[in-house]
Amino acid sequence: MNTRYGRIMEMTEAPSEVELVGAPILEGWLLEQPSEGKPWLYGWFIGHPEIEDGDHGDTSALVAMDTSNPPTWARTENHLYRLGTWYPPAEREIRYWSQKLRRRHRMPLGDAPGGGNNVEEMIAFIQSEKPFREQKLARMVSAYRAEQERQP
Repeated sequence: MNTRYGRIMEMTEAPSEVELVGAPILEGWLLEQPSEGKPWLYGWFIGHPEIEDGDHGDTSALVAMDTSNPPTWARTENHLYRLGTWYPPAEREIRYWSQKLRRRHRMPLGDAPGGGNNVEEMIAFIQSEKPFREQKLARMVSAYRAEQERQP
């Protein structure tokens, strides 16, 4: 199945409500599909037994994923995850860099990846920190604005 989230694996047996309630959340997730090997997810972990809340990383190989739109869960070789908010690619990149810079300065991470839900503030913060060439940020901001225009 192809969706805006990527090619999603066909659903196997859905997890029970009890399993889902106890599952960690993967916020701002992204399906990574290598040309060889099994796909996995990137995202910000919340409620994971071995990973600090708000840490960004990748999961073990994906075994099954909900086929509803948007998907609500994914099972990897090691864990079941509830899937939180999905961010379009440019917004996700902005949130990633904002959070990375916030961690560098030991700033509070906020309620959502990147420090909150104000992406314009994140852009201003990244601009003030200058972690890379202005052209890279300009491309990210341009792509983000285009994503916003396409939103229903």
